[in-house]
Amino acid sequence: MADLVHVRDEDVSLLSLADAPEKALEEASQVASTIMEVISSKPKVVTFNSEIYFENEDWCFIGKFYGVTVRVVRDSYVEFGTAKGFEAEAEAVLTSTGQIVGRAFMMCLDDEENWGLRPKYDWVDDLDENGKKQWEEKVINGVKKNRPKRKRVELPPVKVPLFQLRSMAQTRASSKVLSMIFKFIPVLASKGGKRVSGTPAEEASENFNNSGARERDDKPTRAKRKTTPEAEEKPRDPDCITRDDQTFLYTVSTKCKLSHDEVKAKLQAEFKGKDGQPLKSSGDMLKKDFQAYLDSVDPKFKFHAPAPTTDAQEEPGANG
Repeated sequence: MADLVHVRDEDVSLLSLADAPEKALEEASQVASTIMEVISSKPKVVTFNSEIYFENEDWCFIGKFYGVTVRVVRDSYVEFGTAKGFEAEAEAVLTSTGQIVGRAFMMCLDDEENWGLRPKYDWVDDLDENGKKQWEEKVINGVKKNRPKRKRVELPPVKVPLFQLRSMAQTRASSKVLSMIFKFIPVLASKGGKRVSGTPAEEASENFNNSGARERDDKPTRAKRKTTPEAEEKPRDPDCITRDDQTFLYTVSTKCKLSHDEVKAKLQAEFKGKDGQPLKSSGDMLKKDFQAYLDSVDPKFKFHAPAPTTDAQEEPGANG
């Protein structure tokens, strides 16, 4: 729910252009260009069906250009049947005079998909069929150690804390009131083949999640891919180095001040993969060539076979 400040009927005749249209358009175009530069530099841009959505900080930045800020004047706990959450009221204010130029009301309830229950995960020891710990080789600070093998498991879902619903209600109200005033900025920012929505990202977020088409979430990072329970790593050729060997290789190379491109060029120039094929990546390096590469970079980094596994938490010996 939202509204703009009411103007009395007797004052309608007093309304007039504050600036020449050409000047207003030029200034707004500059704001649109600047905000798109800021958004394009973000590591994650909220995009749905190839349309960009401004987040709360983007709307606040636009308001800054026009001397408008937001204040949350009220938030209250609400219940609708079995659904509960918070409703917040926000006002847009001219910082120079304190005049209220807009008002919006928004809610966040626990019957929304992401605001009721959320999945929870934890890491546990991966036990063998006899209930004993399994061990695997890890590279830590450039040193190979044995660590208990662990797996990520899904636990029963947990309730989202009410303070988070309260915070989101405030954020939505803030974005809403600013978007009501400055919707013309996304229109101007849509030039050049980029489509920008006038709807705040926080207001449309549930649509993204219900459709599963929110592009910022459809392209998981490497860390997300590795920690997703259903994700399985592609089997490796037993004659080639392991993922931990790859990590160790780049750790040593980095310490020797070799860039990623320099390592790649060195591998392709000096080594071959299976059946004499060129190396497409370090993962294609044969195990028999691993120590030769380390020696060529810095002989002091010697590869040692992993120590026999025990029930201790770390590998025994000097590296433990």
